[in-house]
Amino acid sequence: MSLSPHTNAATPALPAELLHGLALRPPQARWNGLRYQGSELVSAELAAVRAMTGVVAAVQQQHFLGVVAATPAHALQAASSLAPVWHVPDSAPPLTAHSAPTAQYVWQMAHAPRHGAAQVVVWCLAEQASVWLPPCSAQTLRTLRRELAALLQRHEAALQLISPAIAAGAAEPLQLLDLLDAAADAALLSQAVCRPVSVPCQSGSAQAPLVLCVPAASPSTDLQLPTMAAPAATLTSDAPWSVRPSLARLLSQPEMARASAQASVRDAGTVQAVKTPAIARNAGVQDLNAAQVFAQESLWHEQALAQGLDPLAFRIEHLQGRAQDLARQVAERAQWHGTQQDFAQTGADGRLHGRGFATAQLQTLDASGADRLVWSAWVAEVAVHPQTGAIEVTRVVAGHDSQQLQAAQAATLRPEIQEQDPQLLANARQLLGAASAFDDWNSPRDAAHGLVLRSPCADPALLPEGSLIQQGRLDLDGVETLPAAAAIANAVAHATGVRLREVPFDSEQLRRGLAAPESGAALGKRPWGWLAVGAVGVAGLAAMAWPLKPALPLTSGPDVTLYSAQAIERGRLVAAAGDCVVCHTAPGGAANAGGLGLDTPFGTIYSTNITPDNATGIGRWSFAAFERAMRQGIHQDGRQLYPAFPYTAFAKLSDGDMQALYGYLMAQAPVKAQAPQTQLAFPYNLRPAMAGWNALFHDATPFKPDPARTPEWNRGAYLVEGAGHCAACHSPRNALGAEKTGIHYLGGGEAEGWKAPALNQLAEGQRPWTRDTLYQYLRSGFSPQHGVAAGPMAPVIHGLAELPDSDLRAITTYLLELPNAKPAAAVQAAPAAAAVAPAPAPVYAQHANGERIYQNACAVCHEAGSGPTLFGAKPLLALNTNLHAATPDNLVQVILHGIQSPANEALGHMPAFKDSLDDAQILDLTAYLRERFAPEEKAWPHDTTAISKLRAAAATH
Repeated sequence: MSLSPHTNAATPALPAELLHGLALRPPQARWNGLRYQGSELVSAELAAVRAMTGVVAAVQQQHFLGVVAATPAHALQAASSLAPVWHVPDSAPPLTAHSAPTAQYVWQMAHAPRHGAAQVVVWCLAEQASVWLPPCSAQTLRTLRRELAALLQRHEAALQLISPAIAAGAAEPLQLLDLLDAAADAALLSQAVCRPVSVPCQSGSAQAPLVLCVPAASPSTDLQLPTMAAPAATLTSDAPWSVRPSLARLLSQPEMARASAQASVRDAGTVQAVKTPAIARNAGVQDLNAAQVFAQESLWHEQALAQGLDPLAFRIEHLQGRAQDLARQVAERAQWHGTQQDFAQTGADGRLHGRGFATAQLQTLDASGADRLVWSAWVAEVAVHPQTGAIEVTRVVAGHDSQQLQAAQAATLRPEIQEQDPQLLANARQLLGAASAFDDWNSPRDAAHGLVLRSPCADPALLPEGSLIQQGRLDLDGVETLPAAAAIANAVAHATGVRLREVPFDSEQLRRGLAAPESGAALGKRPWGWLAVGAVGVAGLAAMAWPLKPALPLTSGPDVTLYSAQAIERGRLVAAAGDCVVCHTAPGGAANAGGLGLDTPFGTIYSTNITPDNATGIGRWSFAAFERAMRQGIHQDGRQLYPAFPYTAFAKLSDGDMQALYGYLMAQAPVKAQAPQTQLAFPYNLRPAMAGWNALFHDATPFKPDPARTPEWNRGAYLVEGAGHCAACHSPRNALGAEKTGIHYLGGGEAEGWKAPALNQLAEGQRPWTRDTLYQYLRSGFSPQHGVAAGPMAPVIHGLAELPDSDLRAITTYLLELPNAKPAAAVQAAPAAAAVAPAPAPVYAQHANGERIYQNACAVCHEAGSGPTLFGAKPLLALNTNLHAATPDNLVQVILHGIQSPANEALGHMPAFKDSLDDAQILDLTAYLRERFAPEEKAWPHDTTAISKLRAAAATH
């Protein structure tokens, strides 16, 4: 079998009939480099799960546990029903690398945002196995082939790996170990059923950084290689710099779990490897190589300074042969003559200047498959702004050389030295590590269509073929870029005296290290400063409260060709997050053409046409008019808009997102459609009165990130509070229709006759949400522990389906860390609920009619272990949130109207019973369901008043 990806016409097509698999993970997983030492599987509900609808197999091999089912929804439900019991071994003793004082170096691994649709398919038949993969590099394919051969105990030639080729300069869409685990899970599950099995690639959203412990700098030249510290709940190895096996192999072959791959950086000079554990939880070969070089070369610099020696001369002295020659040539090209102290450290502009040196040595394979030794050396020059800590890489001189190791092939490549190469400068600048902006958007369509996102620091036309810039990160496959981080860190230390030990570099950490005084006088220290602030605030309130707003001039419309494809795509994602199409599309009408009636306590408000039609839409609106409507709730013609249009949330959009949304809407096809006029009763029809409402309840300030929170939390807050406008449904409102804030924020509300549950207590109560269950619900519209998205929430899931996994993880983080929530650690550790349905219930004498209705109309879909698979997911009512709610409203809504447009087609549809069950029958049914499936809850009021109101409200639409 060929190692290269298959791309020709003879490539086997993906099987048409796929099964779907999921594997469970133990609560703790440890590895000593040879065998598994983590949690051991004691028992699981295998027999009960095998009897469930849609389940093909429940698989256990040693401590590996997984399911194979007909659909992803069935697989998710089955996996949640396994209810495994684990034996957690005693904690391993803490790992100590050195008795001497240590410093830490941290390498934060790059994480490529991606959509959740990435899958791996494996089909094991007899002695052969075919594996369908996302785009992979040759190195990744080699590692996968070796790992799957060890897992399946087959020869590597019996494995056919099928993967699209990666475009030149494009990044692999998945982390190595994410792909490794998915492929291994699919292989074990397919081997068990002898049919093709698809497994999703689960990404560790919070990639654990590599933390390297190194001895504190001392005058000794007896240096030691940095070794990795092992925090709790990580996989460790006694072999240094090793990549762990797949979790499937660790769990199914706990006594034979050797490393999957080794880092390829070689020792140089007097550096000696130390046999101490290395973190290998999420790290691949590239990360291990980069982390080792960063810590090793930074340590050389510190040791030189501790002895009062010039770092460059000290480092070159300990290099040998061609590595030493290359270092000298790079230093000469960089005009590094004399000592480092001769380099000017303070520029005329007040910036601090410094330069640093680093080198790397790597053993790799050349194009012919022969072993090759490669060297690289860097000189980086930086300028640091002392007031802000901002780092600029002003100059790079880098060289590389290589030599084949086979004696019969002693030919060498001539050393190549480059200066101020755009590619090298851009690679260096990627390490400066500006935190992800709270309004960054990562389109899942980019990966699906092979779109290559290049660094804004480099002109693609200047980059050579096979550029190392990939998705704005370093390509650490090549030795040429490995010394970059250490060279920059050494240069920063030379310029400032501050040692940065974490990559990507943090300018705020550097600013604190410099102890720069605050620039400028604080406003509060100036006389009457508070009065100026107060005057501005009063003026703003007065402007908002003034009832008469001017019309803004109509225009001929924007030239949408000025918007790039990336800007239009960004706007599409903003619109998807905001569910624009849901409220601005009438039943049977064109998308975004308006006309949907929104019920409010004050009357019906009709949504407007937001297509770029000149006559009936927003085609002639300027951006200023659009922005004013979105931030202040004022129509182009000066009318006050009602807050049923959630401008109170959209005001939080950033300027970039507002521009992108405007460009996206204006780039859509115009639809001529006049929406009905909103006619509310007095006094609500007095639109100018909304100016006073805005003055009382509306804050038009755009979102500001909380610097004390993580980028992920801020991203989640931005989506929930802004575009997602979750509070519009999930917060209670006061008598004037304004959302309550403070302790009431996201405390539960109403939407279209449905009860919107509280989101500020998700981690609490008898049925807490965890990060995984909430993420699965937002991604698929289904959680086996809570139920199926229905009513107004189903179209919200449709919108969220357009967003990448990173956004849904961010939303999950924010919601579970709200002030009223439990600490994140408690949420993460919450045990999964056993999702096995209770035994068939006895007849309930007082609810005999309800039980009869249930058996005739509901049991075929909702009784575990019975019924056909064609109805999609089989939600277990004992775990359904609606049956445990304080009121029966949502349950009644589902019974009346069914689920006609499920959040996910795989979930199946539910028929409506409004025409076949009267109010009394629905009352009997809900009472029976409550007593049987939520016996610990208080009975609901036994009258049909609420049912009649909900039925009547639906009849008016």
